[in-house]
Amino acid sequence: MHIVVLGAGVIGLTTAWELAERGHEVTIVDRRHECAAETSFANGAQLSYSFVAPFASPETLRKLGGLLLRRTGPVRIKPVPDPQFLEWAMRFLAYCTDAAVAETTKAQLALSGLSKARLSELARAEDLSFDRRVTGKLVFYRKVNSFAAARRQIERQAAEGAAQTILSASECLALEPSLRVPLGEMAGGVYTPSEEVGDCLKFCRELKDRLDRRANVKFELGFHARSLIVSQGQVLGAAGSQGDLRADLVVIALGADAPAFVRGAGISLPIYPMKGYSITARAKPRAPALQHSVTDSDRKLVFAPLTRDGRPVVRVAGIADLVGMDREVRRRRLEALMSQASQTVDLDLECDVQPWTGLRPATPDSRPIIDWAPLKGLFLNVGHGALGWTLACGSACLAADLISRQPNPVRADWFGLSR
Repeated sequence: MHIVVLGAGVIGLTTAWELAERGHEVTIVDRRHECAAETSFANGAQLSYSFVAPFASPETLRKLGGLLLRRTGPVRIKPVPDPQFLEWAMRFLAYCTDAAVAETTKAQLALSGLSKARLSELARAEDLSFDRRVTGKLVFYRKVNSFAAARRQIERQAAEGAAQTILSASECLALEPSLRVPLGEMAGGVYTPSEEVGDCLKFCRELKDRLDRRANVKFELGFHARSLIVSQGQVLGAAGSQGDLRADLVVIALGADAPAFVRGAGISLPIYPMKGYSITARAKPRAPALQHSVTDSDRKLVFAPLTRDGRPVVRVAGIADLVGMDREVRRRRLEALMSQASQTVDLDLECDVQPWTGLRPATPDSRPIIDWAPLKGLFLNVGHGALGWTLACGSACLAADLISRQPNPVRADWFGLSR
């Protein structure tokens, strides 16, 4: 079967790999001239397989007013009414229940377990090099009520086999000496020793190189797909800037652009862009190097140790702006990220800081959509939110198995469009 995959970020590339592995002819299409040029370019770099709590939760609902009122807070909503956002927000609020959190946690842990195993197999078999290593992950909490909510989430995850440890504030600071947070400003933390980090951009470039070597894969980069070609209820390909691409099947892996792209074919996707920022910077001279993957939960910041040009750097990512399809780096938001990051870890923000912004494609319940679309000949692998890098390989495996009519250990209905 000839399959066109629309999107050459980490979701599209991993999906293309799994489809090619199953013997399909695959064409990978992207409007950019390079792979992973948008949301996959400089994400938080955490491979967070055991900490998959959804954004929609009773804890988020309790804190939402305070988060929105802070000028430099981690969440901002576009002041102009947006009907698509309002519809998404109503569904988000409906998922802020303990029952919904429990179900999403179970589903995400199953998919993340598959993703971890598949990434390990792929990295080993293809000798991929992308700064991947086991660092362990420390999530610390500044507020007592946030820490209490985390303990409840850990109990849910323990029931699904996740091995995590509750730490006191002093134990957190002893584990990660690079943290600058005063003891009195920390309630405690959760440590997961098995968690990893990895550079998503490097991974995508390495995987693209391996895909280039396959006879059953080709790339159409710089091709701006504008619409689906539909005849009598069946998708026959994609029309774009350089003509038509005909195919037996089209896979949508367009991230935050997916809803607008399929809307013309009468398909509605419950996905809204959650704009995030990141910086890549060095630690200050003589400052302790970051040893672990770290999340400052109350400030919604993540820190990951990577390398750049052979030298250690720190990737810091955060902010969740619900402001539509705005891809511009807003200086005030970037400065807020940098200011709060420097209060947590000693970073050299005067030298060679690399800023970035991207749009996380968020569903109301934080689960991706991996399912057949209502139109014949169309498949969806979208809506991964902040866990795209973590869930990419598992999502690709599930998608390819569904397309190829092969069994998969993960329940497909957890990620269905109609859930």
